Amino acid sequence: MKIQFDAVFNSRYLCQPIYSGEGKLLAVELVCRFVSIDNKLLMPTELALNSLNTQQLTHFLTEQLFWVKEHACWFEENQVVLNIPIEQKLAKIIIENVQIRERLKAYSFIHLCIGETFPLISEGQRNSHLMILKSHFTLWLDDFGSGNANMAPVFDHVFSWVKLDRSFFWELFRGENYTIVLPLLIKNVNRFCRNIVIDGLDSMEYFEALNKSEVQGMKGRLWPGVEDSALNSLLHKPPQFY
Repeated sequence: MKIQFDAVFNSRYLCQPIYSGEGKLLAVELVCRFVSIDNKLLMPTELALNSLNTQQLTHFLTEQLFWVKEHACWFEENQVVLNIPIEQKLAKIIIENVQIRERLKAYSFIHLCIGETFPLISEGQRNSHLMILKSHFTLWLDDFGSGNANMAPVFDHVFSWVKLDRSFFWELFRGENYTIVLPLLIKNVNRFCRNIVIDGLDSMEYFEALNKSEVQGMKGRLWPGVEDSALNSLLHKPPQFY
């Protein structure tokens, strides 16, 4: 989609891979970037979405649905999850707009990703918006450990997937009890969700220090996102796993 500020920005999509401990592609996170038409400016996604009204955000979701329809066969044939991040206003549209919601639900490989900054997320099962979304979709908790929420939404089994915040992972890595604290955290979180993903694998040092048998997924700059034309390249096991 196209949005107008001091410059004109177009939406572009990047596919960020998430790999298992064996190097198998588990999921692709659909990342949207807003880039000026001269390719010189990049607007933060959060800022761009916050500036849009309901009609424009509905159009944004519709655009994503067109992207999904175009690539649905690839996700279905390769049994890969498509993880779509949403914030409060997008969540509200999905809850209230039955047509949008049902079109998203038609693709079983779609999961929705919600960050710790989501309003009242610490209420867990008492958050009606979260529970409505959970009744329709598989949910991911993003940025877990960033300090914006307590453990209630995890303990309440609201989220099937939990993605550890990259800065939190780095902080744990620098701690002297890293080899004790991280496995204990993973073990406890895994009691309440189906899968845990570690974000922040940006170097071989982090990769080699992670006991890959303890987590279901890994994400980081070791495996850069690609445009949709290069989706097949993500199916190859990355060299770090050999």
